[in-house]
Amino acid sequence: MWTYLKHYKLSLFLAIFLKIVSSVMNVLEPFVLGLVITELTSNLLDMAKGVEGAGINTGYIFWVLLIYAVRALFYEIGAYGSNYFMTRTVQHSIRDLRNDMSQKINHIPISYFDKHQFGDMLGRFTNDVETVSNALQQSFLQIINAILSLVLVIAMVLILNAKLALVVLLSMPITYFSAQAILKKSQPYFKRQANVLGKMNGFVQENLTGFNVLKLYGREEMSAKEFVNITDELQDVGFKASFVSGIMMPILHGISDFTYLLIAFLGALQVMAGKMTIGNVQVFVQYVFQIGQPIQTLTQLAGILQSAKSSLERIFQVLDETEEAANVTETLDKDLTGQVSFNHVDFQYIEGKPLIRDFNLDVEPVWSDDCRCWSNWSWQDDTD
Repeated sequence: MWTYLKHYKLSLFLAIFLKIVSSVMNVLEPFVLGLVITELTSNLLDMAKGVEGAGINTGYIFWVLLIYAVRALFYEIGAYGSNYFMTRTVQHSIRDLRNDMSQKINHIPISYFDKHQFGDMLGRFTNDVETVSNALQQSFLQIINAILSLVLVIAMVLILNAKLALVVLLSMPITYFSAQAILKKSQPYFKRQANVLGKMNGFVQENLTGFNVLKLYGREEMSAKEFVNITDELQDVGFKASFVSGIMMPILHGISDFTYLLIAFLGALQVMAGKMTIGNVQVFVQYVFQIGQPIQTLTQLAGILQSAKSSLERIFQVLDETEEAANVTETLDKDLTGQVSFNHVDFQYIEGKPLIRDFNLDVEPVWSDDCRCWSNWSWQDDTD
């Protein structure tokens, strides 16, 4: 897909840069709020102890909240700008992809269309392209945001408290390997689902366009049974793909919730021992969710990414198809007279499965007074 995206590198890199800005601003939010909570807690404790001159440090809190507002502004600019430039990049790239598919279809052999159902081909040009477009537009930036958030949050927790950071770091491989195990189970089902959907589209298109032929030969019941078999297969594989992919979220939520409780308990012990402030514990708890959220986001996108991967494979099966040779090797040794002749012609796409055998046809030119030209209107057929 990079072949198409690279033509719009400027917009793509702008989208990535702005997403980095928004990710950094998002990670800074708990830390900035933690400064305010720590200061307020300290002021309230001094007031409770009756310390002379104790009160709310409004000046400090004002400047911290101002920084928080500036952070929020940059976050919104980054989020909006990244979505704008990413949408622009994806739509232009998908347009180029559709144009290439449209040109390709005019250069591949006719035998390719005889081997594939028309509805399946139509699905590659419509459903599969749209699936790839949605995946790029909705998932690409979310993946970048998830990876950046993981890296930045890990750095922040290590700076705040290395001991508590170990608890968070230990939960990450557990979450990752749990998700990977489920993904390996669901990927074959998603690929099979895309193939069965293409099969169903082809069946519906061919049977609707040829409905009169079905009625003529009384094949309605047979066609209905075949359609039921296809839909049953689609229902079965679709259920398995959705179910296996769907059980990831409860598992990941359970891991995240357990980590949250453990951090809250250990953080409270640190506060009572005077080794951490309440504000930093609050920051740590929020970072636990910020670490769990990217992994959950990646798993939520797993279904979309797997469907897009399957669709992209089907698209490039068409684009990678060998084109029909256009080199003209025959030359005419005399002028055309208008006569058309086929002498003992045999034709087949696949060896051993002939379509035409010993075809003979002669069409003689006839002078037409109406258009004052030679035309072919009478012919003799001698077909075996």
